[in-house]
Amino acid sequence: MIRAMLPRLLFLLILAVAGPASVMAQPGTDEQLAAEYMRQGDYAKAVLYYEKLYDRQPSSLYYEQLMKAYLGLKQYDDAAKLAKEQMRKQGGDPRYLVDLGVVMKQSGDTAKAGKEFEKALKSLKADQGSIRNLANAFTRNNELDLALQTYERGRKMLKEASTDFFYETANLRAAKGDVPGMVSDYLDLLQVNPSYLQAVQNGLGRFIDFTSADSRSDLLRTELLRRIQKYPDNTLYQEMLIWMYIQRKDLTSAFVQSKAMDKRFKEGGQRLIALGDMAVNNKDWSTAAKCYDYVVAMGGDSPWYSAGKIGLVTALDAQVRSQSDPPKDQLDNLRHQYESTLDELGRTPANVKLISGLAQLEAYYLNNTADAEALLQNAIAMPGLDPRQQASLKLDLGDIEVLKGDVWDASLLYSQVDLDFKQDPLGNEARLRNAKVSFYTGDFLWAKAQLDVLKASTSKLIANDAMELSLLITDNLGTDTVSVPLDLFARSQLLTVQHKYDSALVVLDTLYARFPMSKLGDDILYARYRIAFARHQYTEAAGYLQKVVELYPNDILVDNAMYDLGKLYEDNIGDKEQAKKWYEKLLFEQSGSIFTADARERYRRLRGDHDKLDTPEQKFLNGPTP
Repeated sequence: MIRAMLPRLLFLLILAVAGPASVMAQPGTDEQLAAEYMRQGDYAKAVLYYEKLYDRQPSSLYYEQLMKAYLGLKQYDDAAKLAKEQMRKQGGDPRYLVDLGVVMKQSGDTAKAGKEFEKALKSLKADQGSIRNLANAFTRNNELDLALQTYERGRKMLKEASTDFFYETANLRAAKGDVPGMVSDYLDLLQVNPSYLQAVQNGLGRFIDFTSADSRSDLLRTELLRRIQKYPDNTLYQEMLIWMYIQRKDLTSAFVQSKAMDKRFKEGGQRLIALGDMAVNNKDWSTAAKCYDYVVAMGGDSPWYSAGKIGLVTALDAQVRSQSDPPKDQLDNLRHQYESTLDELGRTPANVKLISGLAQLEAYYLNNTADAEALLQNAIAMPGLDPRQQASLKLDLGDIEVLKGDVWDASLLYSQVDLDFKQDPLGNEARLRNAKVSFYTGDFLWAKAQLDVLKASTSKLIANDAMELSLLITDNLGTDTVSVPLDLFARSQLLTVQHKYDSALVVLDTLYARFPMSKLGDDILYARYRIAFARHQYTEAAGYLQKVVELYPNDILVDNAMYDLGKLYEDNIGDKEQAKKWYEKLLFEQSGSIFTADARERYRRLRGDHDKLDTPEQKFLNGPTP
């Protein structure tokens, strides 16, 4: 008898244990069902669940969803009753008068709706939270004029400069298309709270297109000039005017304004040095020279005099090298500028970058490797030189040895840096260059051994380069460690780094003609891209990269090609839309690439986002450091 009852007793025990749990889980299940019905637009079924949920727990979420469902079903009486009940439960909060007005408006009674809205405004309390809550309620229901009225009333009630709600009203005016009002409110905000400078710049950047002829940009300029006249001691408006010129790429006007600020506030030229650096980045050589000349004219006692002199040389260097085939007289003039600047400032550790720049000019453009070597060797032996600077100079010297064809001397220099900076990015860079030297000379196994170690480098770019070259060796090296196609490709790469581009192309042509079915197809295209890029043949370079994407969509170089296409169109060809297209393609199709973070940042900048961008422009806009 007892044995026969055991199954039933067990079932009752399980039910007793499970019952409370199932009851507790019911609200969660109801909420999931309600949300799903709302998502499907089935308001009738959603109401059944949200009514139960709201009765059990009258939270804001359940209230809002139930209200939405009632309005979807046009059950205006139920919606009005719900709003009144919630207002009673929340101590007369005027936000629910807004909801009541929305119900009246949707039911067709605009007069009653207006009365409820006005009642809500009259019920406003003099505290920031209440003002924002009511304004947000109006905004949520697209009653933007009433949201503005709420902030304006709140502004009068509080009468505190720090709580003027200018940021909120500026955004509301922008949403309404009231650009003059938006500009005025943003600039008023800076008057009462200068810490909002970045937020104001971000807001204006979202609503004004500075990259094209835009009347809104002219409106901002006019208002800024008016305020500069009215408040001459408020530097923020002048900062904003410079910022606007920079957004418009009008660096000449930015120079005029920056110079005026520098003189008025005795900044010592630092602002002009930063603007000069930015002008170099934008290839505006004339403005760069004006900025540096202005600082140099302050005299040797200026703390930024040396920076101005160095800036003049580096700007001229960038201008000369931006040409595919710089004229000999320009190269000689650049050399003279380097030498005279070094004679004046001294060949000291502080001017190592100038020495390195002159050495590269001699070696790569004037075919004078002997003088380049002498410059670097003297610099390496300089007393008081920082070990990292010394190592960097050794890498430069090693590169010149490769240029000469003395690959073993280059390897020795790279090895010294590798030994001195183990487990350091500088040492890893030296090891990568050493591995490439071994690759160029056909010692593929040793090169691969070094590259496999570097694949674990903390530098993503070094690790990526090492992985790509290691895979290239693995894919193309035969079991007997002999590969004619790989030998030919390595030879072309050595000729490329030696700037013997015509010879490199001949070898690549030979490789493709003899071995058309080799696995090096995408690598050959990439090699041709690098040569075209070095020769400033940017359209041709883009064509090679596009062929990589089209013909080898599943190979390892496809993400490199997309990223480099984006940069090529953005920085060299000047086609921003094409640049965006390639960055976007990379983000969607190659999300695991090491280039996605930078591509996303570049894409956002091209799209017009300005939040938290660590650009040269933003660094400049941060102003002089204390």
